Amino acid sequence: MKNFDGASSLMASIWLVVLVVPAVVLVVTEGFTPRTVAGVTLFVLFSAVYSIAFGLVDHWPAGMSMLRRYLFWFSLLAVVAVVTAVVVGALAAFLVPFFVAVLSFPLPVRFSLPATVVLVVVSTALVWLLEPAAMPGVLGGTLVSPAMVYAVALVTRRYEERAELEHDLEISRQRESIAVDVHDLLGHSLTVVTLKSELAGRLVDTDPAAAKDELEQITRISRTALAEVRSTVTRMRSPDLAGEVEAARRALGTAGIRAVLPHDVSVAGVNAHLYSWVVREAVTNVVRHSRARTCEVTMSADRVQVSDDGIGGTDAARWGNGLTGLGRRVADAGGILTVDGTGGTTVLVRMAGQS
Repeated sequence: MKNFDGASSLMASIWLVVLVVPAVVLVVTEGFTPRTVAGVTLFVLFSAVYSIAFGLVDHWPAGMSMLRRYLFWFSLLAVVAVVTAVVVGALAAFLVPFFVAVLSFPLPVRFSLPATVVLVVVSTALVWLLEPAAMPGVLGGTLVSPAMVYAVALVTRRYEERAELEHDLEISRQRESIAVDVHDLLGHSLTVVTLKSELAGRLVDTDPAAAKDELEQITRISRTALAEVRSTVTRMRSPDLAGEVEAARRALGTAGIRAVLPHDVSVAGVNAHLYSWVVREAVTNVVRHSRARTCEVTMSADRVQVSDDGIGGTDAARWGNGLTGLGRRVADAGGILTVDGTGGTTVLVRMAGQS
């Protein structure tokens, strides 16, 4: 089926192996009787509905809201469970943890917790009233297992919420950083272009040579600003090595810097993602700060290097937050980042233990 979520169905189905226990107990205690056959069939039917429900609840029945689809599958499971309880009695207690999972994973705590408590209390009370001899053996199904399932659901939910929050914060930080960069870049560049344009306008009649020089500077400033903006915008997406090399080619070309770039990025191997960040950050700094004529990027399986023939320098201001963050990223990946500002700037990353 086109909208069937096989991954969710498979993850849900893994735990259905637990239902082998009541099926085996039923066969061992009663042999192959009509009640045994009916009970095992019902356990299989519950398993099938449970698995299919997780795969279809987001899309089917079509035309229903998400809440109505959820209630549809929950009701279907409940009907099968009630029939199973009528046939096999207390052994149906093994179905309770699955209902706790259905309640606790998709629903907020304010709904799932009261519903789970009611389910546990009611199922335990029914067994105690109808088959007291089965107590306390069924408490594993009506109390212990549900408690464990709910605890797992809470931990999973907290982990997902934390991951989502961290993702949102990272997106916010990136947007703020990009907004500041674009503002600073365009604000400074446009201010300089405006001043030089006014100056060129005043000089065009009295000193044409000086006016021409101002216009040439305006052209260089505009090209550099455009390259900086393009380089900044590329940070909005997750880096891909081939894409970063191509972005570097465009940014350097726009800035009037000759680019010497690798043609085959497959040599990076498992380090491709890290190299993407290195190329992005180093080339961004070349465009913004180097005043270089040439920038060269070389890479192999254990190292990547970005060199330029610009003004050089290794002071803290040149590192900035970008290279500082890159240094942490490289260290986390097991590499070593060095920056040499002699005769231009060379950013080198060596992967420890691979050379």
